[in-house]
Amino acid sequence: MDDLLHKLVSAVITGALIALVGALSVAVRRRRVAREEAAAPAPVEDRSQTLLRQARQLDGSRDELAAQGRQTEALAQAREAAELWRELTRVRPGRFHTERREALGRLSDLLAALGQGDQAAQVRQEAAGLS
Repeated sequence: MDDLLHKLVSAVITGALIALVGALSVAVRRRRVAREEAAAPAPVEDRSQTLLRQARQLDGSRDELAAQGRQTEALAQAREAAELWRELTRVRPGRFHTERREALGRLSDLLAALGQGDQAAQVRQEAAGLS
């Protein structure tokens, strides 16, 4: 019986030690990975992602300003947004034509509302060419 009890206690202690070593090993690996991630350089954002984020922000700003009746300021935002959408279609051919067309449509509307009919017509023509 003593031999059986000794083997049982020995097995429990061995199992506990193995579990402890495993837990320590995992903790050490986690700390090492955390240090490596902290030391790694920040990912470089793709240029198209930067342009896309800026264009969307300008679209939102343009719409807010127009809703507030601040047409001149909205026009400036619309021009800048349209230029970013143009750049996006150059950077990522085959993409963003719908967004560009919509931005040009809003720019055209603002130009027309501010009495710049000739420029509005040119912008509408550019938008039509994207269809």
